[in-house]
Amino acid sequence: MRRIRAKHIATTLAAVPAAFLLTVTPAQAAGSTTVVYTSDGGSTRAGKAIFWGGYDQEAFQVCDTEKDGMRVWAHWSWKGGSVTLSDADGSSPFCDDKPAHIARKQVPEGATVEITVCRRNGANGAKKDCGFNYGKA
Repeated sequence: MRRIRAKHIATTLAAVPAAFLLTVTPAQAAGSTTVVYTSDGGSTRAGKAIFWGGYDQEAFQVCDTEKDGMRVWAHWSWKGGSVTLSDADGSSPFCDDKPAHIARKQVPEGATVEITVCRRNGANGAKKDCGFNYGKA
């Protein structure tokens, strides 16, 4: 009788954590990762802006992917906030991990983020070859 009771208690104790895990909601929202390219070409041309949504703090990154003497400027905006970054080093077809090219900020869950990325000749040059899209936090 004791064995049966002990086995019943052990089975019940094992089932409680499993049931608890099924009721816990994830810490992250259902945001999206969005990549926007300058309009002059594909992923290895000129530049791109990346938005990672659905995290405790969303991430933003700008990438100058072409050694053409131009910089890549990116702007992300949503109701109540914005981020602007630029990259002028024409690093490679891939993004670097330099802190000046990356930002993290809290964006309200489910917010729509407008993303614009352009090429510029110098810090204050006219924006050209701009690409545009939306991301979801």
